[in-house]
Amino acid sequence: MAMLPELFCGRGARTSARIRVKELLSGNLSAHPDFLALESTGKWLGIDEIRNLSLWARYAPVSGNYRVALLGPAERLTLEAANALLKLLEEVPPYLAVILYAEAPDRVIPTVRSRCVLRFASSSEESFRAALAQAGYDAEEISFLLGLCGEREEELEAFLDVRREVFAELQQAEEEAQGLSLGELALRFPGEAMDPLRRAAFGKVFFEKVLKAPAYSVLEAAEILSRGKAFPHLLFELLRILRAELAKERPSLPREKLGEWARKVSLARGELEANANPRLLLEVVLLWPRRG
Repeated sequence: MAMLPELFCGRGARTSARIRVKELLSGNLSAHPDFLALESTGKWLGIDEIRNLSLWARYAPVSGNYRVALLGPAERLTLEAANALLKLLEEVPPYLAVILYAEAPDRVIPTVRSRCVLRFASSSEESFRAALAQAGYDAEEISFLLGLCGEREEELEAFLDVRREVFAELQQAEEEAQGLSLGELALRFPGEAMDPLRRAAFGKVFFEKVLKAPAYSVLEAAEILSRGKAFPHLLFELLRILRAELAKERPSLPREKLGEWARKVSLARGELEANANPRLLLEVVLLWPRRG
């Protein structure tokens, strides 16, 4: 029996839709042979995208029971694309699940909306809290993971595949990182950055050692890091650490200096996207606490 198309609506619609996809498919969605994402970040979804979906939907699953198509925001469908999608929604193959999302369901073409089961989504954070709890994480682990990956929902999704021992893995990675010099941490960080827990552990130790190391060691570390592609991950992690430090009763640096550093790191993320020199930018960021 064919699955009815589902339309997730509301502020957390995309998050809830992707969590629903994870319920139907196991593994990494970015490389899954039975997953197709048709998503727009401001542009309209046109007839060509729907034609590709229709062709893709002709074939049975490579693994598992379903092929899953994620489409959204549904309010960004052109009239021509929506009419083409209707044909698929009216005759959905038994192995195909079509998951749509829209923040403004009233702007979705009524004929598309009427052929879907409507799911009203809670906020992204609430959706992930519920999904992580269902995956077996306790309240402390959930709060930590939301703080760790809150800006990167795809990383949070990975924790839904297999339950991980969050704090045990974090401690083990921190102990490993403590035995490395600042230069060795800089060499290792790009390889660790893809795993949120190891990135957090190595980032924490790197932060602690930057505060204590001589300037020449910091400059060497900046040069090493600037050669790779992990610079955005380091800025992401450093900003998260600084925010956590500011929330402490006794932070590692005066609050004013921490706040200035956090603002500089935040600005550096934008400057990097504007093609600033990575090495010079990193040198400024890492040496920032020594100013004045």
